[in-house]
Amino acid sequence: MRSRAVFAAFLVLALAVGVVVGMSTPRDAAVTGAAASPGQEAQDALAQVAQRDAWLRDVATASVAGRLDGRSVAVLVAAGVSAEDVDQVVAALGEAGATVGVEAALSAQWWAPEFAAYRSEIADQLEGSVAGVDGLASTEVLQHAIVQALVPGAVPPGADTAGDVGVDFPSDAVAADRADVLREVLTRSELLSVHTRATGRVDALLLVTADGPEGGGTVADLAAGVWEQYVSATVVVVFSEIESPPVATEAIAHGTTLAIKNRPSVVIATHAALTPPQVVFALVEQAAGGTGSYGTAENLPLIASP
Repeated sequence: MRSRAVFAAFLVLALAVGVVVGMSTPRDAAVTGAAASPGQEAQDALAQVAQRDAWLRDVATASVAGRLDGRSVAVLVAAGVSAEDVDQVVAALGEAGATVGVEAALSAQWWAPEFAAYRSEIADQLEGSVAGVDGLASTEVLQHAIVQALVPGAVPPGADTAGDVGVDFPSDAVAADRADVLREVLTRSELLSVHTRATGRVDALLLVTADGPEGGGTVADLAAGVWEQYVSATVVVVFSEIESPPVATEAIAHGTTLAIKNRPSVVIATHAALTPPQVVFALVEQAAGGTGSYGTAENLPLIASP
């Protein structure tokens, strides 16, 4: 409770400082009555903003410390996300005590509308090797295949492990392990590139996106919703310079069509200093059974309840 009160105070003060800093008269000028030059006023304002931003970063870091101790998080990065944004997410997880147990990148073919038929072909090829997908649409089959390729041994609740591997590689020896086969097909198809594959349990997923194609938010939310069947918390993090990026608004709208237990949270990351607590607190809230959409867009809470 104390940490929540402290963080609430931090947000109120941060917003207040953000309005006042840069508009107020420099203290020396106010005391002496001397008119500062425009250049000096600009330098003073920039110095105050830099001091405020440094303070925000320090408070944000302190607010997330230890919140995810001992948890393993999968980080999937969609096409278009900058390396700097990925580094910021990974750093936030580390500051919260989590480890990145899975890290992979999804190509533009994963969500671009013009590749829908191609994705369907890959899903049809993999279906016999994916557990728990009987009767599902090809889009969902593909998302389950990605999970099971990255987390060996993972199956959705109530599913039996898939039987014989149903994929042939005429010119190559095929590994007996089903997850190896899934990963091989997905990487050869250039849908997925794997940086870190799970060696143990995975507790949560962060699906990190930028401003993607039309319909990309629905694809992202569906993918996270599939992961929700395997892990306790899933969050879609959308990096954008605008307050209501289409990927985020589409993901939020699609989330309302999912059962609460399969509904990811959505974070709109428009302010660097506030991204770590938004990401970490959204994961904490998800793990406790909650869900929500957070950011500076209209009618959204700024941040999840810690």
